This record gives sequence, C-alpha cells and structure tokens, in this order.
Amino acid sequence: MDRGRKRPAATTTPPESPLGSPRLGSVRDSCPELCKHLQQEEKKLRSDTFRSILNGELIQRTKDAKALLVEAQQVSSHADAIAHGLTKRVVSALHGTHHMSVQLTTWLGTFTPPLSVGGNAGVSAEVQDGMYANCQSLVQTCSDGLHRMLAFEKERATMHLRCLEEKGGTADERKAIWLRYEGALEENQLHELRKTCLMLRADLLCVAHTLQNNGEHLTTHVDQQLSMF
Repeated sequence: MDRGRKRPAATTTPPESPLGSPRLGSVRDSCPELCKHLQQEEKKLRSDTFRSILNGELIQRTKDAKALLVEAQQVSSHADAIAHGLTKRVVSALHGTHHMSVQLTTWLGTFTPPLSVGGNAGVSAEVQDGMYANCQSLVQTCSDGLHRMLAFEKERATMHLRCLEEKGGTADERKAIWLRYEGALEENQLHELRKTCLMLRADLLCVAHTLQNNGEHLTTHVDQQLSMF
C-alpha cells in the first residue's frame, strides 16, 4: 500500500436548484408554477365543498340514512332485506358517503394553519382537530360497515360449502347442521345491517352539527397568504 500517495481532494458540486440546498427556503419562490396549480386546486375544492356537499349532498345523505334505518327496522329478516333491495341500497349509501367524507377531510385540511404561522393557533386548531376527527370517524364507519358485510357473505359461502359438501354424516344430517347455522347467521346479518344504518345516520348528524356549530373557527390566515398549499 502506497502511504505516500495523496488522495485527490473531494469536489463538491453546487446544487442545481434551490430544492437541492440543505435549506429548502420558500417553495413559493422556487416553484411558482406548482404553487399556482395547488392554489387553483384548493380554490376549486373549497367551492365544490360549499356548493355541492355542505348545501346539498350532506343534507340528502342524512335524509337517506334516516329512511334506510326506518326500513331496516321494519324488515323481518335479512333475506327480506336482500329481496327488497335494501342491502344493495345500504352498500351504495356507504360507498357514496365514504367518498363524501374523504372530500370533507381534505377540505378541512386546507384550513389547517401551517407550521410557518408560528406560535399556537389556540382554539382554532383544537376545533379544527375535532371537526377532522368527526369526519374521519364517518370515513371509518363506512369502511368498517362494508368490510363487515363482506365478511358475513364470505362466512355464508364458506360454511355452506363446508356443511353441505364435506364428507361425514348423511346428506340429511349435513343439511340440518347448515339450516341451524344459517338461522343464526341470518339473525346476525340483520343485526349488522341495522347497526350499520344506525351508525351511519348518527355519524352524518354528528358531522353536520359539528360543521354548523364550529365552522366560524376555520381560518386560512389570508392576511399572511398562508394555507395548506
């Protein structure tokens, strides 16, 4: 090993853009086109949310959830719910409400004061967190309801095959076991359907009341030209 050989001095290449610097600096100055695009998206999101959701879709979905709950309480069995199309309408309502509630959480995020504001946002930040939590709870209610309904259908298909097609016992004995299990499964599926409708309506009303009572606390810090984007 040649200890006398000198190693070439390391060369540093200056950053090609401000984003390559250890200190990012102002992205508003570095990427004006990106900021312009995001501001347009934010403006459209707020406009669509106010016009389409707060003054329209949220009200209608609350009414639909109430009607679904009333109908779910009136059906005598899960089979009747399927025959009358109630199950399909509940699944459709869960999908639509999930999409709406995700947009609401995104909309609320545009009002969150960024870290560059400095200091504590006080009651505004706490209220915004509570509003966001309620909207996120609605998202979770829809997702959980869809997953549980799918799990029950999977359980029905699995146990139907296991009871009727597996070897062991006579055909009449296997059929008797399936009929007994099917009765318990039907009862639990009807309970799940009613519970999902009840939770859906409750969470929709909670979100509506929260937004109505606390919307005045939302702030965009317009005076500092600061927002989520």
